[in-house]
Amino acid sequence: MILIFKKRTLGFMGIGILLTGLSFGAINMALHPHMNQWKQEKIVVTMVETSQKAVALTFDDGPNPEITPMILDSLKKYNAQATFFIIGNHAEKQPQLLKNMAEQGHEIGNHSYSHSYSAFSLNKIDIFQAELHKTANLIEKITSQRPVLFRPPGGYLSDNLVDFAKNEQLIIAYWTWQQDSKDWQNGNKAASIADHIIKNINPGQIILLHDGTNNSLETAKAVDIVLDSLTREGYRFVTVSDLIKLANEE
Repeated sequence: MILIFKKRTLGFMGIGILLTGLSFGAINMALHPHMNQWKQEKIVVTMVETSQKAVALTFDDGPNPEITPMILDSLKKYNAQATFFIIGNHAEKQPQLLKNMAEQGHEIGNHSYSHSYSAFSLNKIDIFQAELHKTANLIEKITSQRPVLFRPPGGYLSDNLVDFAKNEQLIIAYWTWQQDSKDWQNGNKAASIADHIIKNINPGQIILLHDGTNNSLETAKAVDIVLDSLTREGYRFVTVSDLIKLANEE
C-alpha cells in the first residue's frame, strides 16, 4: 500500500479509506506534486528505460531466517541477482544471513530499523532520520557495504524525506506500479503472484515482493516460478543499482 503526502506536516490521512480495494500503486504514485520532478532528478526511481530484457527483483521486510534462504537458493539456481530492502531489527538478529546475501552478490537496501509507519506517515523527522542512520550503520558493519538505496515503509513520501535523501546521497527506490502483486496478502497463492508478474513484465521494471511477511512462503514459491518462466523468455535479473547503470549506459 502506498500513501504519499503533499505537505511536510499534513498528508492525505483519509486516502487509505477512500481508495480501499483500488490499486494504490497506480493512483498514489502521482499524488505528490513533486513526484515527476524527483523522478527526473533521479532521486526517486520507479523503473528505467532500457532496450535490454533486464528487470530488478526486490524484497522488503526481511531478512527472514526461513524464507530468505529459500529465495537465495532460487536466485542462485538461475544466476539471478536481487535487491533486499532489510529492516534493521530483523538483520540485527540474522547477521550471518545478511552477510551471506551480500557475499552472493545481492544488493542490500535500507528499509528503516523498525518499519514504523507512523515515523514516516506522520513525518517525524528526528525518528526516521535516526532509524535510517542506525540501519545504514548496521548494514555497513555486517557487510562492509554502505547502502545507497532506501525504500520507505509503506511507500510514504514527504518533502522532508526527499531532502534527507538528497543530503545523504541516497536514491529512493520505489517500484513499478504494475509490478505490485500484493504478495504480502494472506491467501495470495504462489501461482497468482507469479502470474501477475509474468503477465505484466516489461524491460526496466522494478518488481515489488516481500520476504518478511506472513505470506512470504508463497512469495518464495512464486520466485522460482517467475525465474524459470522469465529466464526462458530471455530476461536477466539484476540489482536495482545495476539496472540504473544499465539505463545510463544506453
